[in-house]
Amino acid sequence: MSKEKMEFGVGPPLEVVDKLPTPEEVFNVPKITRGNLVTKIMGPALLALGGAIGSGEWLMGPTVTAGYGLLLFWLVLTGCLLQTVFNISFARVTLATGEPAILYYTRAKGGSRLWGPVLSIMLILHAAWPGWAATSATALFVLMFSRLAGAADAGTVRLLGVLLFLVCILVTLFGHKVERTLELFFWVSTAFQLVVLILIMAPLVVTTEALAELGRGFVNFGYVPAGIDIFLLAGWWAYIGYASGHNYDISAFYRDKEYGMSHEVGYIPALIGGKMVPVSAHGKTFKTTPENIATWRKWFKILVYDQWFIFFIGAMIGMILPSLLIRSLLPVGTKLPTWAIAAAMCESFGKKVGPWGFYLVALVGMLLVWDTQLQAMDKLVRNFTSLSWGVSDTLRRWAKGDIRRIYYGFFFFYALFAIWAMYQTQPMVLILLGANAANITGIFTVPLTMWANKQLPKEIRPKTWEYIVLVIFWIFNIFFAVALGLAQIGIKIF
Repeated sequence: MSKEKMEFGVGPPLEVVDKLPTPEEVFNVPKITRGNLVTKIMGPALLALGGAIGSGEWLMGPTVTAGYGLLLFWLVLTGCLLQTVFNISFARVTLATGEPAILYYTRAKGGSRLWGPVLSIMLILHAAWPGWAATSATALFVLMFSRLAGAADAGTVRLLGVLLFLVCILVTLFGHKVERTLELFFWVSTAFQLVVLILIMAPLVVTTEALAELGRGFVNFGYVPAGIDIFLLAGWWAYIGYASGHNYDISAFYRDKEYGMSHEVGYIPALIGGKMVPVSAHGKTFKTTPENIATWRKWFKILVYDQWFIFFIGAMIGMILPSLLIRSLLPVGTKLPTWAIAAAMCESFGKKVGPWGFYLVALVGMLLVWDTQLQAMDKLVRNFTSLSWGVSDTLRRWAKGDIRRIYYGFFFFYALFAIWAMYQTQPMVLILLGANAANITGIFTVPLTMWANKQLPKEIRPKTWEYIVLVIFWIFNIFFAVALGLAQIGIKIF
């Protein structure tokens, strides 16, 4: 093992190891095949997709479509393309250093004293609101009582939301590795949801009129209807694909999947079924030898496959189908019910195909949105754990080398906050609060990602075109954040 160090911004330098582990070594396979690529190697993008389908796709997409139609879908194509490039960009640094983005961002000028608090506040504002549990409860209400919930049912919906939130915590308790437990769950859940949407619901109700409008929407660049609710539009933009400039938090999944140098750093094991794993406080990197660069290219190819074939394609399908369904079932200008947003299609679809359709939509809606809550709560706690483990000697000493003490400790306090928050406002308001915080976060995280990539050895840095795409993405985030801010003082852009 080399004792060489590499400076990476401020803070402790990275240990440089002689050999970058190969994918075959990390995943214990003799050769990478299409089969094990899907079943064992790819997966972090699926965890991001699990959050995307429930937030932007099932909730805000249909809400925007019901109110304004499909002519805004040029934003969907633009958002998915830009977010995929952004995802690859920040994940590249995690592969090269083993540090999740929330930790390596603290290496920028200002260090952990500046970026630790800033990123923590942004993480709380984006991911702490339990809107998905509360919203999935509106669909569970339908399954239990065979009708949509109204304002008078708010107490029941909130109680169901608390129960669904607690079930999310239970899922994270079991398995060898928390990331792998979630990954297996999302493979099954997402496959079921997409099969229902693609093979059952879409063929039964999608109209040629809706398809034609969707086609026009994809090429209708720049169109925004006058008077549109900027709070809704900016929130929708943030959750197209996943979470706009807040996507960086999924880099913690690549760390725990042990991609690249992450294999040398460690991961968060589950409480039941896992065992204590040594986790480095700081990242490591590799010598840029010809052998290591060849291995790097193999890792980077896997990352690209994971993002373009799972995240991008899945996000596009997930954005299109629910909105096509709602546009085919309801006239433009419809306002979806506040306390039944996740089950908004139930009555219309049931009338179209029969009673079984009413309950099928409620089930799919509940699963889609509950998945998002499961993913959101884990990534919130996972990123806080990664940040704390990297910057706080005190917390590491308290944990006695077991990172699970911090991970599940954060879970306890987060659960108390989430239960309180569910009783403060309507479910959709909680989701929009988190969504718009993602645009604000992008003002910081996009340039931080560009900075981090420039710190890497030149052999593995991105090409110029990637920086250009990131600047375009940055401008979009700034625009929506500013538009939202101006709207608060009475200045409307649209």
